[in-house]
Amino acid sequence: MAKLESCVNQLPLSHPEAVLHDVYYKDVELIDVYVCTVLDNKRMSDVLKQLCLEAPMPDYSHLKRVKSVRTNDKATLLQDILAEVRNFIAGASHDRKVSHESLTSSALCLLQTLPVARHAVLEHLANVFDEAVNVHIIKAHPQAKNIQTDTDTESLDKTIKDACGVLFSFIKNNPSAWAPIISTWTLELLGHLSCKYAGRPGMPNPNSLNELLQQWMTCFPTKSLIEVATECFAAMVTDAPDVCVDALLESSVKYSPHFDWVVAHIGSCFPHTIITRVLMCGLKDYCHHGNRESSDPSMEEKIPKMASVVGILGHLASKHGQAIRNALMKLFEESMKSNSEVVKVTTLPFLLQLASMSQTLLQVLTSDLIKFCTPKVLNKLHEQFLNFTIQKPEDFESMMLLVIHLLMRIDNGAFEVIDFILRVATPDRTKDEVPREEVQEVGGHIINQLLFELQRSVFHRHRDGITEVPLLTSLISQVNQMTELLLQSTDKKRDWILRFLSFVSLYSGDDLTTDVLLRIISEATSPEQLSSFLRLQSIVEVKLGDILPRAVQKVTNKLRSHRIEKPLTILKNILMIMEWENGENNDKSKERSSFTYCIKSGWEAFIPLLSHSDLEIVMTTGKIMNILGMPSNISSPCAIHVSSALLSFFFSILDINDTKMSTSMFKVCRQCFKNLSKQNYAQFIVVRFLLENVIDKDVRHLFGGKAGDTPISDKKDNTSLFDENRQHGMSLTLPRSHSSVFHAGVIGQGLRRTTRKILLTHAHIKRNKEFLTDMLATCSQNHNAAEVEPLSPIKDVSMETESESPSNRMLRLQVSGDLCRMIGGLLTEMLTPDVLYNNRFWPEEESISMTVERDLYVFKQFEENPVLWDILKLYAGNSLAMSRCSPILKSLTAALMRYFETSRDKSTRDSPKQLEAVTHLIRCLSKSCLLPEPLKYVSELFPLTTPFETYLLLLSVWRYMKENPPTEDPEEVQKRVCVGRHLEIIRAILHSNINTMGHFYPRFFGALQCGTVQ
Repeated sequence: MAKLESCVNQLPLSHPEAVLHDVYYKDVELIDVYVCTVLDNKRMSDVLKQLCLEAPMPDYSHLKRVKSVRTNDKATLLQDILAEVRNFIAGASHDRKVSHESLTSSALCLLQTLPVARHAVLEHLANVFDEAVNVHIIKAHPQAKNIQTDTDTESLDKTIKDACGVLFSFIKNNPSAWAPIISTWTLELLGHLSCKYAGRPGMPNPNSLNELLQQWMTCFPTKSLIEVATECFAAMVTDAPDVCVDALLESSVKYSPHFDWVVAHIGSCFPHTIITRVLMCGLKDYCHHGNRESSDPSMEEKIPKMASVVGILGHLASKHGQAIRNALMKLFEESMKSNSEVVKVTTLPFLLQLASMSQTLLQVLTSDLIKFCTPKVLNKLHEQFLNFTIQKPEDFESMMLLVIHLLMRIDNGAFEVIDFILRVATPDRTKDEVPREEVQEVGGHIINQLLFELQRSVFHRHRDGITEVPLLTSLISQVNQMTELLLQSTDKKRDWILRFLSFVSLYSGDDLTTDVLLRIISEATSPEQLSSFLRLQSIVEVKLGDILPRAVQKVTNKLRSHRIEKPLTILKNILMIMEWENGENNDKSKERSSFTYCIKSGWEAFIPLLSHSDLEIVMTTGKIMNILGMPSNISSPCAIHVSSALLSFFFSILDINDTKMSTSMFKVCRQCFKNLSKQNYAQFIVVRFLLENVIDKDVRHLFGGKAGDTPISDKKDNTSLFDENRQHGMSLTLPRSHSSVFHAGVIGQGLRRTTRKILLTHAHIKRNKEFLTDMLATCSQNHNAAEVEPLSPIKDVSMETESESPSNRMLRLQVSGDLCRMIGGLLTEMLTPDVLYNNRFWPEEESISMTVERDLYVFKQFEENPVLWDILKLYAGNSLAMSRCSPILKSLTAALMRYFETSRDKSTRDSPKQLEAVTHLIRCLSKSCLLPEPLKYVSELFPLTTPFETYLLLLSVWRYMKENPPTEDPEEVQKRVCVGRHLEIIRAILHSNINTMGHFYPRFFGALQCGTVQ
């Protein structure tokens, strides 16, 4: 204060320019100053000239305006100023008691008339604001009343209003001179007050920015100060934005975090300018201190403004995120076009450094920077950093480590970033522009280093105390996109994605891992894609030991849900894995859990797929079940379900024209039936289902039988028979007769529809019969007995090729006794109309006339379904089965005897159907040993005999069977011999036809010499 008074006393009136001399302003920055004692406006140029001579300065451009205060009494003006100075000094130094109003009035007067006193005046005003804030806090928070004050609030508020009014006038009239000074002072004072009263009771936590801002904006002193600061920024934002932003950064560095509310308020008033200039100031400060890695513990000390830059941008990000995005991208784009080498190689590290200090800025950069970095931009970046990488390899490596560190911290949009780096490292060669080889190498280096860090974080998570890895946490929600990308990728890229997926799976746990495995096995369409399933399994099993059973459980659950979009894909993949595991010389499968073993427990999930309409799906399912095998404890309902589904599959195979395709499907189906038939009760079910469905009208055409009638429409018929009869005549009453009620169809639906005959080629029918007999033989085989070769081996031959009849290639079928009884009884039950004559004994030949209808019914069954002869011949080798089929054989013989007895044809060959039937009949009897030699050879004579002679031969057979009825004792059957009286008819026929049958005589009677025939 004494220095201030001395300066005033020494003011010479003759040389007003001395007011601006360095002697009086050596501690004050030379800015635009008011000259109080200028005598005349004409002396203005002289003042500047004299100033240049006495106080030479490099630049006086800041002296743009000099305000002239005219007065008639210069001495009076000087004395008034001196009086105000003395009053201000006395009040400020407490030499005498001066009222607040008087002291403030003197201070404001000096601020207006004596700029040299501005520091002292502003210091006094700062104390006034401080006191006002203190009073406000005490009154707002009663718990702080332990701090006593007698200050009048109204007086302080009036003083603050007056002071702010003067400051606003300075800013308005001379912004270039006063705005920087007042801005610096207000920001410093706001920071000081915020820190000083931060710990007072009732004050919000500094981290609660919204509450803190609301608290200070309700305080009149701080609200007035922030308004003054905002006005200063508004005045400087166009001409000198760096000055105001630099002051804001300095205060933020000094008083953060208590100063954050000031930054938030000012930033919200000038978002675009503040964001842009803050970034520019931060970049300038970063360039000045140099690019150092973020791991340096003294980073904030070496680059003090970086934290403030991050804080300011962080406050603005919530409401002005897009502006920050644009500013960051603009800064990056300008660096690409800059001529300064320093800016080119510093801007990107600066942005990375910002991102390392703020998660919000990291999110902004990761979402926008990858969109901007096209192959062209990346190639240009490589050129800009080429010298930098050569000259400063350590700094470049530090920047790469910073990139890895930032990637690990990404918590939103991680997949997009990973995909971007993968596209850089493994670009699409078909596109016009791709990154250079050096850029690809950098991308690969980043991926490898990132995978290494992820591996360490996952496997050493608990050891290192790592609670969360943001990158992996973000990828959890995007695992579906990663899995899809995995299936679309090849070679190195697929390997990288697989490792990312494995680490995400290990980090997340069982549920996500099983979902990934399920999706791979559900959508993989090639062995290369499916190999990812096995590789991922082998990686995650290190920590998740039971992951494969869990994954298989999800697979089977999905199969049971019937909500599979591509069931064939998942089935083929399951089959491929199982075949790989069960392949020869496969040692790798021993190092991992067995997929086949795990899926055995859920084999029932495949049963519904056996009924699918797509035969390829059914065949694939059958292959899977063949590898799994049928469980030994399969339940009866399950066996019935499987048998029914396989039976439907079998008959669908028979309808296929392509022999090669049908043969491959048949082999799968046969193996399924074979596995199922290993259980005795299941074998009974399978054989019964096969036999019952063979005579079904809908399938018998597959074996050359007569097709069933076409079913009539299912639409409801509400036609009344009475009304239909009345419609025959409305006026004339017709007599009731059968003509009025009978139609060749169904009343109301017209005439009966003509049955459409389904015709198959002879080769197709022959193939189907072979398939059926082979299937029955496989299912009927006694598995406790020694294995025999297939009865009719299936060969891949075309339908047009005639081959040897399967019956001629059959070996004797080994069937258990219980199954033989079931087969014989079932055939008898299905093919006979009733049980009245269903015994094994053959009656007298005269009784044939009593069973005409029954015999014709049985014969018609064989006529409409010729495959029944093949079935009989299949089981004819077992006398036990034929004994149970005795009623069928008896009815067939009776029907044929009746036909040939009444036939008027010249030769038996004139009745080909009956000739074929009687031949099949005798062969069945002979194969079962029910007819001994030489009676069993009579079928060889039928083509040469007349119908009546055929009748006589059958009569001999009937008489023999009457005397030797079928028996279930195989030993008794083997001991049967033919008595001479049964050969008399044969001898007579041979004698009467000696010219055509003479060569058969030794065959029938040559054994007489050996005593075979008695």
